[in-house]
Amino acid sequence: MKKFVSLALVLTLTTLTVASPLIQQQQPAQTQPAVELTNKDVLDMTKAGLTSEVIIAKIKTSKPRFDTSPTVLAELKAANVDDAVIMAMVAGPAVVTAQPLSFEVAEVLVPDGTELEIQLHNTLSGQSAKVGEIVDFTIVRNVEINGITVFEKDSAARARVTAAKGAASWGRAGKLEWAMQDVEAADGNRAPVRFTKRQVGDSKGGTVAVAAVATTVLLGPLGLFWGLKKGKPAIIPAGNRYTVFVHGDTKIKGKRTLASR
Repeated sequence: MKKFVSLALVLTLTTLTVASPLIQQQQPAQTQPAVELTNKDVLDMTKAGLTSEVIIAKIKTSKPRFDTSPTVLAELKAANVDDAVIMAMVAGPAVVTAQPLSFEVAEVLVPDGTELEIQLHNTLSGQSAKVGEIVDFTIVRNVEINGITVFEKDSAARARVTAAKGAASWGRAGKLEWAMQDVEAADGNRAPVRFTKRQVGDSKGGTVAVAAVATTVLLGPLGLFWGLKKGKPAIIPAGNRYTVFVHGDTKIKGKRTLASR
């Protein structure tokens, strides 16, 4: 009887030992969570000498947390990050590495006086504006030189307030003046541009002075109340468009679409 029990125990242990790997194989493999990838990781891989194919493959299998603002992309370019890698960062993990880039970078000389159309972001008023204050605009449409895009639609443009004065008593009008400073080029750098706009409100100074004199003759000191009447403020509404000009010959690394070659 003891021999029978021992034999049964040995058979049971042998069966469990053989079946254990099979049971483990049948269990579904757990998916490892994607590793988060940042701009610093891309820079570190570039500095380590990894090829663009390897870096892009890593981006495809990661959970990207990239800063892809124009300024940061320009910094990546300056740090010698490959264009294909930058495109993969912008497109996200769904980018296909086997496909060629849709554009190539080419340096072009943008001549002095090249025109751009810009649009004012927010309403500007001489009542509240301060001298030196930044005025924000956006570029209305792409600008190309010999098929190369040097300024892109919706890129930022900046001006500065050079004079601001609120409407005052005795019918004196408000004044507002701003001068262009620069625009964002396709390579992320700032290109100097020129244009000056002066806006003056509707002045009632002459009318108020005449009325004040007439009233003073008839009513005495009561005519001085005309001095409380203000002129119209200088206001430039949001959405106004202006044509500005590149100031001086400027080299820009623009974008040429491969299809147009």
